[in-house]
Amino acid sequence: MADALILGGGLAGAAAAVLLSRAGKTVHLIERETGPHHKICGEFLSIEARHHLVELGIDPARLGAVPIDRVRVIAGDAQIEAKLPFTALGLSRHVLDEALLDRAQGAGARVERGVRVLGMDAMAVRTSHGERSGTSILLATGKLPVREERKDSGHKDADPYVGFKMHYRLSGPARAQLEATVQLTLFDGGYAGLQMVEGGFANLCLIVRRSRLTRIGRSWSDLQAMLSSLPRGGEWLAEAEPLFARPVTIGNLSYGEVLRRRPDDGIFRLGDQAGMTASLTGDGMALALRSAFLAVACLRSGEDAQTYRQRHRAEIGRQLTRAMALQRALEQPLLRSLGVGLLRAWPGLLTYLASATRVTERPAEHALERAL
Repeated sequence: MADALILGGGLAGAAAAVLLSRAGKTVHLIERETGPHHKICGEFLSIEARHHLVELGIDPARLGAVPIDRVRVIAGDAQIEAKLPFTALGLSRHVLDEALLDRAQGAGARVERGVRVLGMDAMAVRTSHGERSGTSILLATGKLPVREERKDSGHKDADPYVGFKMHYRLSGPARAQLEATVQLTLFDGGYAGLQMVEGGFANLCLIVRRSRLTRIGRSWSDLQAMLSSLPRGGEWLAEAEPLFARPVTIGNLSYGEVLRRRPDDGIFRLGDQAGMTASLTGDGMALALRSAFLAVACLRSGEDAQTYRQRHRAEIGRQLTRAMALQRALEQPLLRSLGVGLLRAWPGLLTYLASATRVTERPAEHALERAL
């Protein structure tokens, strides 16, 4: 039996595997995919995420990450731009997740791929390849749900989001327009983020309420037509070349903190399994990595999952609260209109909002030495 059984090889799971292996723990990581793959993600690395990756021994620049230092918000015929309070990076999960898994294996973790988690409790995990167990179980399956025994069903969003992602090869003018910029397009019932990633490609991540999607028409072509019809923000699609046969899609997304609804069952829940922040803030990858550092700090100190949940809530709860308040406000037409008016008058508010929705600096007592 491994000291730690990690379910999921995304950012949080792979980061935890690296850190625990460096600390001398035996680690068994299970990943459902057999090789590199794309995930629903804005692929925006904030300054906090960059700091965590450096501690993990990952240099995003060497992986081809693209610098981003401006933000552009488009709503109706309004377009507002401002400087980011830091230099972010655009890097696909296809590349970054594999780099972290390679780092985990290099640190000594056992990585088992092509294994699906079918169900779990606090003691064991049922998989497509039989039962797996560990002294500690870390759940890091991202946005994918896992069937759990005695799980508190909690609140379910009556109108959840549906997520779409596509990579494009842009025309020269469109690419120049997007240089060093993350572009956020707001529309009724959702929003779309667009930015460059490695290889000279653009990543479009689109989040839309299920009810709004039904009115649009449900198909990907209908969604693209809707974006193209907006006064601004969709004109680049006319000459863009899609790079996937079909978009990456996921349904039933419910954002916000979920830890308060989880049973005290001894499982360490990481990343989106702990709390899914509003994607428009661009801090989701930082939060996933932070949860891994927090969980490993607790495990190394002999602390339980309940202590981890309390620390996670203390460090990340404020970011989740602010991010969700911003998202809910933008969903209200009147508040969105007022907000856009304020941004037009004071573009510097965008810079402030980018700072206000960041995860806080990691307290020194939770920091792990890079020498591990």
